[in-house]
Amino acid sequence: MARATIFGLASTVLVTVSLCAQGPANPMKKPPPPFAPLSAPQFHFSYATDPAGKIRQVLVDRDDKQVQSLEICTSQAIPRENGLGELTQQDFNFDGYPDLMMRVAFDPRTNNSSYCIWLYDPATQKFVLSEELSHLTNPVPDPDSKTVFARKNIICSERCYVEDVYAWTNGHLEPIWEQSLTEDPVAPPGSDCRWVWAAKKEKNGKLMDVDRQRVDIGGVMCEPHTAWLLSR
Repeated sequence: MARATIFGLASTVLVTVSLCAQGPANPMKKPPPPFAPLSAPQFHFSYATDPAGKIRQVLVDRDDKQVQSLEICTSQAIPRENGLGELTQQDFNFDGYPDLMMRVAFDPRTNNSSYCIWLYDPATQKFVLSEELSHLTNPVPDPDSKTVFARKNIICSERCYVEDVYAWTNGHLEPIWEQSLTEDPVAPPGSDCRWVWAAKKEKNGKLMDVDRQRVDIGGVMCEPHTAWLLSR
């Protein structure tokens, strides 16, 4: 959990985020350990809010001086409720510098969260909005493989999802793997094998189907004599 110290200052709230903060939980991957190089500057963050107290900007301070104001990536100001506005830092592009993320949406039905994510540019010592990362659901960086996982949970009778894996290529995120678990709406009622697991892999710049199996809710492939043909 991020450690935050909050001070009320009129319509601005000062939030100090430690570099030991970790990002959103992902059931498929453990959050990576925190890492902050010795040369990483220390920043403090605060909110600029509208008259209703909703967040419209993140203000960046260094050495008690404001050095940047970050516009949020959504079309509307963010209410400070249900964990929205939470600030954490992780290294998303694996350059050794912690980047900044702010939760801007949360769906309690699916446990899906969306974020504004700003990458730190050591050359300019500024945070720059990454639209690619900000479009992902439940993003988690994996420093071991230097990839970014994004998992979107889907409402079904059990635990359906779509999980994508991205790698950085020439400064842009490229999908290299996708797997999903969905429920077949035309499956026989009460069938133990009404889920479909599918996988795609990058080939020549595109995600191509590589596997598709009918499975039970535990993800175990159904026996050929009990599995009926895939309907799609």
